[in-house]
Amino acid sequence: MNNSKTILITLLFVVISLGIFAQQTPSILKDTVYILELNRKAEDLRYRKSDSIQILATQALELSKEINYEKGILYATYNLASHELYQGNSTKSLEINSKISRDPNLNKYPDLGIKIYNDIAQAYFIKSEHPKAYENFLMANYLAERTQNSNELVRINNNLGTMFLLLGDYDESMFYYDIARQLIVQETPNHIQGIILSNLGYLNMRKNNLEKAKDYLRQGLELARKTNFSTIIAFNYLTMGEVYGLGKEYNEALEFYGKAEKEYQSNGDKKGISDLYFGLATVHFSLGNYPVSKEFVLKSMDFYKSFKLRTGLEKCSRLLYKIAKYENDFDSSLKYLESAEAYSDSISKEQNKTNIAMLKAKLTFEEERNKLEEKNLATINKQKKYIGWSLASLVLAIIIIFLIQKSSKKRKKINAILAENQQQLHQTNQTKDKLFSIVGHDLRGPIISLKGLLDISLNEENGETQFKKFGPKLQKDLEHIHFTLDNLLNWGQTQMKGSRIEPMNVLIKKEIDQITQLFNDNLKSKKIILSNSLNIDFCVLMDLNHFKIVFRNLISNAIKFTHEGGKISIEGEIFEEHLIIQVKDSGVGISPYDIKKIWDYKEHLSTFGTNAEKGTGLGLMLCKEMVENNKGSIKVESVIDEGTTFHITLPRCT
Repeated sequence: MNNSKTILITLLFVVISLGIFAQQTPSILKDTVYILELNRKAEDLRYRKSDSIQILATQALELSKEINYEKGILYATYNLASHELYQGNSTKSLEINSKISRDPNLNKYPDLGIKIYNDIAQAYFIKSEHPKAYENFLMANYLAERTQNSNELVRINNNLGTMFLLLGDYDESMFYYDIARQLIVQETPNHIQGIILSNLGYLNMRKNNLEKAKDYLRQGLELARKTNFSTIIAFNYLTMGEVYGLGKEYNEALEFYGKAEKEYQSNGDKKGISDLYFGLATVHFSLGNYPVSKEFVLKSMDFYKSFKLRTGLEKCSRLLYKIAKYENDFDSSLKYLESAEAYSDSISKEQNKTNIAMLKAKLTFEEERNKLEEKNLATINKQKKYIGWSLASLVLAIIIIFLIQKSSKKRKKINAILAENQQQLHQTNQTKDKLFSIVGHDLRGPIISLKGLLDISLNEENGETQFKKFGPKLQKDLEHIHFTLDNLLNWGQTQMKGSRIEPMNVLIKKEIDQITQLFNDNLKSKKIILSNSLNIDFCVLMDLNHFKIVFRNLISNAIKFTHEGGKISIEGEIFEEHLIIQVKDSGVGISPYDIKKIWDYKEHLSTFGTNAEKGTGLGLMLCKEMVENNKGSIKVESVIDEGTTFHITLPRCT
């Protein structure tokens, strides 16, 4: 098998870069968004100027460590490993990536895990440890399938196709390339499509379909130029040079090799340069320029020695044998021939071992994958059994309570069983206790007041006067009861296992404007200024009813606990794939002790506003449940006598 591009084409395993490097300012150097963009830019450089990856990755790592940004540390370390890989230090790259692949925190970031296993596979391939490369490509593909990451699935199937192409298994190579092409969609980046076309060009060159190879390479080059990815452009020029060389069009071959050399001088890709030198050596040999050919092949051989790439050393030795033979240097000719045959025998033996090991690796991986799926299924079944046992225990507990009333003789036995089931009952009763507590504490008083006022108005002579006198207070109490009952009903729905969540695109500025209109009278009576500075295009993915309930409660609380003449502001900012909405007031604030209580079901934090407005403490718990049920989060910051800010993080619209 001719492996004249083993090093370079290995480098062209697709790396999907989704980030755009934005403007930064010194004031946000420690911000996670800035660190993430640094890492994305570093990753993007592997196709432009791979020797500069280390600069940005080191900066990202230092900043991540300063603020203990877990994802930033893992991402930056991965980029440092990529730098080593693209500088020809595959052993060092493998050492770094293997270490972070064992970090348990990596499970939180499957997209990053895919990249790491992909680079581990590349490093093993360069070291000619093909079964291990195959295993890691399969692991990357498994993660991409599990997370339904279409771009990564395109990339990994392209990589598998490239691996089998370099191993000479053209049928298996085409199988994976076909999968990759079927997965391409309109959103697939140009450089990914370009690399697949370029690899198909290389495959057809190996099969001696030179015109078809040129066609694929021209298409790949056109897409590569749109991305300005120097490494991909250089690969197309280099492969085109080899195609023209095989067609004995040597002037055209030298022209494309010259273009490739300019790109490599720009991007510093040492691995690509090694194949370029060998290509130039081959053309000059065909033209009879033996001294020039020898100069280039020796340069190429030095690189291959540093990579310990036997296929490269074998082809260099064979070309040096031919040069020495034409120069009548028979001693050198014999030495190079023996060296080439030794490398060839070693490669052949290794290839036989590899074929067996590759099959074994595939079977082992499938076996491990099946075991993992069986284990997950067993865990699910076990959990179902636990749920069944818990429900059975609850039913049994109810029966036991009934039997206690009927038979005192069995009291001892029943008490023992009740003790075992106390924990399950306690959790079930918490919801009931909370409900009764709110009904008894917050609704009973206003209802008694209403009853008393009605008695006076109906039974006393001045009843109508008394009713008008206390009517406004009664109206406020009834509004409070209505608001509380709404919250109780909504909270009850969140406790129901069958409750449905219907996420949809919500334009938050429009909805919050409508919500604030409900409180116009309250705002005017307390002379509070409420500002909504949200961008009109801000959109979140959330159940619309839940959204209205959450922000009605938060705005109601802000008004309730803000002094007359105070301010309330509603702002938002984008963070990665989420939107953070801030509801900020200049009110009385919440003590650290009470902050701990507002999220706790066991507590009943009922407080009064600045104008003695009543509260149940239920609204904030309802907000928390609804936000979390919609894949969001909520947190609070507060300073006594300065105000309170609620931060609500929700997924952005897709």
